[in-house]
Amino acid sequence: MQLSALSFEEIRRWIYKNARPLDLALWQYQFEHGSKEAVLSILLYYQNSDGGFGGPIEPDNWNPASTPYNAQFVTRILRQIDFYDTAHPVYRGLFRYLENTEHKDSYGWYFVIPSNDNYPHARWWDYNQQDNVYQSIGITAILSGFILRYGDKLSNLYQMAEDYTKSIVKNLPATKNFGDMGIGGYCRLLDDIESAGLTKEFDYQNFRGIISNLIRDKIHNETDNFMANPLEFVLSPDSRFYEENKDEVESALDQIILNKPASGVWDIPWEWYNGNKYPKAFAISENWWKSFEAIEKLLQLKRFGRLDKNILL
Repeated sequence: MQLSALSFEEIRRWIYKNARPLDLALWQYQFEHGSKEAVLSILLYYQNSDGGFGGPIEPDNWNPASTPYNAQFVTRILRQIDFYDTAHPVYRGLFRYLENTEHKDSYGWYFVIPSNDNYPHARWWDYNQQDNVYQSIGITAILSGFILRYGDKLSNLYQMAEDYTKSIVKNLPATKNFGDMGIGGYCRLLDDIESAGLTKEFDYQNFRGIISNLIRDKIHNETDNFMANPLEFVLSPDSRFYEENKDEVESALDQIILNKPASGVWDIPWEWYNGNKYPKAFAISENWWKSFEAIEKLLQLKRFGRLDKNILL
């Protein structure tokens, strides 16, 4: 099953009518031969003086202050456009912020920060320091892997990422609550450890085996949780986890195609506060997310060969 050229054109039209400039630039880069520079120039408007990134770069949190989660969100975009020039201002600021932010602890970078509560946001961005202990696993794993792979090995930040990674790997067998992003974060960290040639430093084989079991368990036992989508963990047919989850992955790809509305793009499967708080802000955020997620879904379909050959990219 493949996404038709007609459906692709419907998505394109929706994006041009509704996307924020950042997501339009991402669309143009991925599907219309746009430039990385256009994406980077817009990212700079979200970057604060401390080098971090403020809301609403992540559409569900309008806090203008820099947050570790926003830093993680930016690394997601940088990976998407395949940009790794660490001399660029986006990188210099990002790494400076992660090294110096007060929003970190011995276990990692915080998932939520106190000032979130002062601005429109989804309920999962409510500040709760106790939640940080386990919800921070995912973003700390993602950020640490990114730094180990692309950061300066002589920097203090690299040492910080190395220490966090050692702690994550050591604590994994006894960890019971992985937060919303923990297992996906482990997958990204595993990829980066391998790509950085650090498999001997972090007990790679044992780490990989535990993650494989966690993925299978999550996919099979959390069927009503959209965060258990196998495409959250299996990013391409080349993934080390593809073969053992092939049926679920291919079914998820089929569902993307089958569930596309007759016109426009896919709905998002969440609300902020069941529509009872910040309704105007959520209506805006919802459209931003639809644009970003539509691009993500099309990239998933593209990686797995699920776009009709008549689609001109």
